[in-house]
Amino acid sequence: MSTRGNRTYYRGSDAEVTEALFTWHTSPESLSFAIADLRHVGLVQSPARTRPYAPHLAGGALLAVAAAWTLLADPTLYVFGFLATSGPLIAFFWRQPRRWELHAQYHGVAVVLYSSSDVRVFNQVGRALRRAMEDGRRTPWGYGLAAA
Repeated sequence: MSTRGNRTYYRGSDAEVTEALFTWHTSPESLSFAIADLRHVGLVQSPARTRPYAPHLAGGALLAVAAAWTLLADPTLYVFGFLATSGPLIAFFWRQPRRWELHAQYHGVAVVLYSSSDVRVFNQVGRALRRAMEDGRRTPWGYGLAAA
């Protein structure tokens, strides 16, 4: 029987790891998982993805170029200027950043425990979960190992 309180391993704006619960503060609600019921926890790095509205931005840019071509006195220079300034902006919004995710089995169901594009915060949360799981397996006499 444990005599310590509910130990906190990590507390941030998007997640909290205690000795009993892993909580991911997503919007609009939070997801909580009992540490003792987590199995096969693993790290997954998802690739950068195309944002759903990026093709619409590209289409709008092409329509603006077509309109500029017909309305301006010397459309070639204006079109090149527009492309030079808007091209990098569209490229920036074109892809979502790479995300890191914690996956696990929870009550026999595959779940995403946590996801973040900030690798530093993701590593902090991952280490806290690992420590909470390791501490949960300890017995009052150590790790349950026998000396020979």
